Amino acid sequence: MEKEENFDLNEHQSTCAAYLGSSLGNPVRLLQARRLTKSTRAAPWRLDVEVNGVKRSYVLRLDARFGDHEYTVLQAMQSISIPTPHVYGWDPQGHAFGTPCFISDFIEGDSLLGPVLAGEPWAEQLYLDAVCALQSLTRQQLPALSGRLDDEVTAQGTLDEAHAYFKTHPHPLAEAVYTRLVEMMPDFPPTRFSNGDLWLDNFIVRDRRLVGVIDFQHAGFSDPIYEFLLSFFVAPELRGRGIEQRYCLRMGFDPGVLPWYHGLEYFDTFCYVVSSGENFVHYTEENLVEIMQAWLDETVRKVY
Repeated sequence: MEKEENFDLNEHQSTCAAYLGSSLGNPVRLLQARRLTKSTRAAPWRLDVEVNGVKRSYVLRLDARFGDHEYTVLQAMQSISIPTPHVYGWDPQGHAFGTPCFISDFIEGDSLLGPVLAGEPWAEQLYLDAVCALQSLTRQQLPALSGRLDDEVTAQGTLDEAHAYFKTHPHPLAEAVYTRLVEMMPDFPPTRFSNGDLWLDNFIVRDRRLVGVIDFQHAGFSDPIYEFLLSFFVAPELRGRGIEQRYCLRMGFDPGVLPWYHGLEYFDTFCYVVSSGENFVHYTEENLVEIMQAWLDETVRKVY
């Protein structure tokens, strides 16, 4: 397959229609193919088609790295009441397009990001409900994933991995932040399930109801607090509204641990930015130095 950024599905319409027909078990007429917005992975394609005279829409995901995992997890999620897209046509050998792929239902609706940023109470409550529902799932409820979700992402592991980099690439502020994180270290909660990306754009709503949770490429068990705080890290304007504290209380966690987790976010992101030479969202090496120093000064003044 040609490079993803150069791949144009519209140049492979007959192949696409044949793949869809085989996957769905019915003849398909492709009406339109358009690339969706890219996030942190290769941009998927929205496919508007006609199946037995009925217009429907699907998403084509070309994904050699995580396709198998995401497809299997989404299949398992069909037995759970949380709405997720149905998946079809896993092609691990890449027979259709030269790379592994699958399709899923396109879920019509809007991102939850807008109404949560706007401070709409229903949206905040819906987000908490959805996250807590995901994080309440147990391995016993997902038997088809037995053995697939054994690798867990923990706060301790995240801290140790970032610190290992700074052992060989010393940075005085990073060492000071690490030392403070060790001094403040809380008792960690047990890992919980999630889709692996609780960013608000992955929660689709319609008429103030959750109609879909998407993007399960990194689904697994991880530290629930660290996982939940992603949206508040990417969009700091969400902080100070009490949403993080309400989440902790609802899940039975001490809200007093939030400053520690914020420090871990900065430390881990600083490691990524320095080691990769790339910014992360709006975080740069320069502003992270300022943010970490402010966090360090604040935590030294307080006892958690």
